[in-house]
Amino acid sequence: MTLLACSLRDSQIEVGFTPGTQLARLHDSSRALERTTCSYGLDPTFASIASQHAMVVGASDATGEVRAVERSDHPFFVATLYQPQLSSAIGNPHPIWKGFARAAQGR
Repeated sequence: MTLLACSLRDSQIEVGFTPGTQLARLHDSSRALERTTCSYGLDPTFASIASQHAMVVGASDATGEVRAVERSDHPFFVATLYQPQLSSAIGNPHPIWKGFARAAQGR
């Protein structure tokens, strides 16, 4: 992790989902607005790690920075640098939480 050039504290960012990823399927979209309180991100020096050993970049922002990764060989392994809990509500959970619940039910 590295300190971002500009803080995303209490921000909303647009992320683009990598086609064919679990995140793209969960959102049924190529883009989404996501809330974040993050001041850190993936150090660009290590960005290549996000696409090794069955990991894939699931989402990036307009600057091309990685905002989510996932494992292609796991039923549900998603890691985000935005916070889906900030846009979830009772009766209207974020797509990531719905996907997690479906994956857990199948186990």
